[in-house]
Amino acid sequence: MHIAFRQISSDDFEFLWRLHNAALKKYVEKTWGWNEEWHRANFKNTFNPNDGEIIVAGGADAGFLWIIEKEAETLLASIRLLPAFQKRGIGTHIIKNLLDKSKKPVSLQVLKINPAKKLYERLGFETVSETDTQFLMRTRIL
Repeated sequence: MHIAFRQISSDDFEFLWRLHNAALKKYVEKTWGWNEEWHRANFKNTFNPNDGEIIVAGGADAGFLWIIEKEAETLLASIRLLPAFQKRGIGTHIIKNLLDKSKKPVSLQVLKINPAKKLYERLGFETVSETDTQFLMRTRIL
């Protein structure tokens, strides 16, 4: 499947809100609870079309990728895929590509109850610290 990226526009707000709900709501709800009104308002207030890109798979909007380059590391701030595009190797392909290109360690945070942690471990991420709700994971540069 061909994977491409496109710039986010203000028209993508509803898609990204649906994606946020489809990819993360059940984990957020189990971790902190879910107040639809508060979460939507918070999502709207923090929405910035310059933060990340839309993942396009097979010509369809499939998800969201946000990478932040820092001085000492690359932060995988967010990768989200709609359920229909999960477990198809898309996330693995994107993350492997990021790891191949990065000259610095890559870090991310994942909710403790999110099964994506297994994917990150398979790709070489190690837990370096944790909070009550999240793991901070990082790769090593050899």
